[in-house]
Amino acid sequence: MDQQKKVRMIVGIASIVAAVLFVVLLIVGIVYDGSTLAKVLLIIISVLVLALAAELAYLFMLFGDTKPNYFLFNSKSNRNISVQKLTFQTINVRMNRYLAAYAPSEGKIWTDRVFDNPYLEMDDAFKPLVAYKLLFDLAERDFDAGWKCFDMASDDTVEFLASALEMNNDNEMAKNIRQLKLSKPTNLKYVRDYLVGNRRYLQNKMYKYTVDNIDRF
Repeated sequence: MDQQKKVRMIVGIASIVAAVLFVVLLIVGIVYDGSTLAKVLLIIISVLVLALAAELAYLFMLFGDTKPNYFLFNSKSNRNISVQKLTFQTINVRMNRYLAAYAPSEGKIWTDRVFDNPYLEMDDAFKPLVAYKLLFDLAERDFDAGWKCFDMASDDTVEFLASALEMNNDNEMAKNIRQLKLSKPTNLKYVRDYLVGNRRYLQNKMYKYTVDNIDRF
């Protein structure tokens, strides 16, 4: 159970306890057969406890009103799932959807200079994920057209990916990607061997980066 859910559960229990205490104090105050002052004090305290219960109930609802997270939101339950339930498959599918907003196909993302625009509107939090995702897809699919896309991509496009990797302190892979692209003509066998050999690494980095930065999405 994540921290927010724990806090919400505690607040909910406290709200119920306060509501029950209000009822008890009110009944005691009404049936109390002692001094008038004590009777009045009991009723006043019960009203204050009721106000506390109402405030706690409001906080309980407030904690439940969470902003949909891009990777955690479940449209069927209309709420975010726990980050512990997040899988790589879900991240991969959501990134397919995310990239679809930038180009009609993955090939065109590489070849149409989508990332060369200095005014590109993309949240910085997504940039390392975009880099890992595009490189992972090349390795995962491992077909000639994909490797040709890397060859046809502009230097600026590959530099965008390398810079995005550096945003996650993945400096070694960023350097290697630059070197693979700067080699003219591009040695696609080296590109393939390097990325396919690092397919699992790219997958793990995608997952870990998303989990570690989940609050940014």
